[in-house]
Amino acid sequence: MKRLWMIMCVATTLGGCTLEDATVDAPAEQSKTVVESFEAANVGEAGYAYGYHSQILDFEHHYNEEWGSWAGFAPSTHFDMEDASYDNQFSVYNSSAASGDVFAMFYYDSFNEPTDILCRYYGYYTFRSVRLNLSTICYKAVTEGNDFARAFADGDYLKVEFIALEENQVEGDVVEFYAVDYRDGKRFIADEWNYVDLSSLQGDLWGLRIRITTTDCGEWGANTPLYVCLDDLTYSVITY
Repeated sequence: MKRLWMIMCVATTLGGCTLEDATVDAPAEQSKTVVESFEAANVGEAGYAYGYHSQILDFEHHYNEEWGSWAGFAPSTHFDMEDASYDNQFSVYNSSAASGDVFAMFYYDSFNEPTDILCRYYGYYTFRSVRLNLSTICYKAVTEGNDFARAFADGDYLKVEFIALEENQVEGDVVEFYAVDYRDGKRFIADEWNYVDLSSLQGDLWGLRIRITTTDCGEWGANTPLYVCLDDLTYSVITY
């Protein structure tokens, strides 16, 4: 038998979710490697959709209907590399996805509950790699500045942390990737689909958490728009 985590959405203004477990029949063990490229997402005429559920993983999101604000994951097919406004918040700074036609936008909101990637089955997971690119509004902010953020200078960085979630979503091992790195004379910007090695994140995991930090902060937190784009999340799982 294995245990399947079913995501049950509750009627809150944030569209939050709670976890409820159910048991389903399955082989005692089975192993598979998956490349999640988000091609199954139904983005509709808008070209994006909030949240995503694959056969093995759930990509969480929050949405506040009153304010029209959101956080978490949103599969998208937007590739506008010019518009730096928040009307273009679902675009990757690239002319294509890493593969296929769809990628996942991730917006990090430090003021609300985390929006995680949750494993639906008990098992041994190895998160192997992911492709990461900046969003257009993030790229434009760090290179040109905007009404809220300043252009990056020597010493600045935008760091993305991939965090293994252990039992009860306790944070475990961390992989750090500097999506923008102006430290020590460097001028690196993730303006293409960069490979990120996640292979140290493995075990009896409940999921994966992403956290983004920037050196451009003010009284109310980050000034940099904390959007990054993900594609081809590769992982292996042995279910129990």
